[in-house]
Amino acid sequence: MAPDTAVQNNATADSAPVTELVARAAALGPTIFERRKETAENRSVPEASIADLVESKVLRACMPKRFGGYELPFGAHTDVAMELAKHCGSTGWVSGIIGSHNWWLGKYEPDAQHEVWGDNPDALVGAAFASQPGSGGKPAKGGITVSGTWMYCSGIAHCDWVSLMTPVFDGDGPPDLNMVLLKKGEYKIDDVWFSPGMRGTGSNNVVVEDLFVPAHRVTRVAELNSKDSPGCKLNTSAVYKLPMLDVFGYSVAIPTLGCAIGTLDHFLNGMRGRTGQDKSKVAELQSLQLRAAESSAEIDAALAIYRGDLAHMWAAADEDRNLRPDELLKFKRNCAYVATLSKRAASRVIESMGAGGMTDSNPAHTSFSDTLAGAAHGALSWDRNATFWGKQLFGLNDGQTDLDRRTAAAAKD
Repeated sequence: MAPDTAVQNNATADSAPVTELVARAAALGPTIFERRKETAENRSVPEASIADLVESKVLRACMPKRFGGYELPFGAHTDVAMELAKHCGSTGWVSGIIGSHNWWLGKYEPDAQHEVWGDNPDALVGAAFASQPGSGGKPAKGGITVSGTWMYCSGIAHCDWVSLMTPVFDGDGPPDLNMVLLKKGEYKIDDVWFSPGMRGTGSNNVVVEDLFVPAHRVTRVAELNSKDSPGCKLNTSAVYKLPMLDVFGYSVAIPTLGCAIGTLDHFLNGMRGRTGQDKSKVAELQSLQLRAAESSAEIDAALAIYRGDLAHMWAAADEDRNLRPDELLKFKRNCAYVATLSKRAASRVIESMGAGGMTDSNPAHTSFSDTLAGAAHGALSWDRNATFWGKQLFGLNDGQTDLDRRTAAAAKD
């Protein structure tokens, strides 16, 4: 199975087209696949694989041109991640995550962008949105001071910087959410990531102890979620008009879909030429044919939803208009549904493989486990996102945005 997984090529003449970046990722696929056992055992993407991603420049898909990126439309980085995830879920996941950071860092304060990329366009930036209770910041002269523990920071061991969603408390009012940039060495990594799926993402905790962060490395989330962010002073491309929080979900949904595609591909390869106990050809069983057909239909449906949303986002960005709340809710619903379809597609074929399908040596099992783990990301929760959309359909939404809900949750901490 080889679905068309490249986004529409909106690249300018001096950019690598999206299809070229996906081809680079595909060329890395066999090597990434061979390292999957090492990736899982070490619970981290190997340094050699990170070096391959950096050298191929696939992580620069949506990075600003002025710093050496390709400044391609949103979705280029996720197409790269999907291709990699077919071969190794953890590598595809880390690619999608870091590739998304190279996009939304283009919306940050200009001085912060220069500090990160000015001398090193290959600098990798990790990020964490979730933190343990009591984590946050407070105003200080010339910036803020930050303390706490942030969770699920994928690929952090390989990063030169980390950006943390930090509630800044000033007085008795609700906190102001900010993304705060820290250099490597200003934080500690707590090795806590032990997972049956996505084992190699190294999604560990970041611990910060009473650290002063200068003001230029602090950007309000409300501004990053706006089409007119501080970074627009530097980067005027339409891709930086999209709201960070409200479209980020595809950066994790599409690597998850890549894992489901990998599961189906490995299933098909494993069943071709296989014979049963009665010496019959397994691939001629109608039950397997039906399972493969339905799983492929779900994958195609997920791809169609994704493509449709990308086109919708691009049009809004090109028109320089704010996306409406109902549009943003539908994006979130769709991201969650892509993950749901991915789980269904992967589960259906794994169920038919018997005990042999549940061994670590079977790549279909690894891809299946990665699919389930990827779909467990909070941004992909069907129960949560479908409920918000259901309320929208019944006219029951309270008008709160994702940012409003995050701010209210931070205030309770």
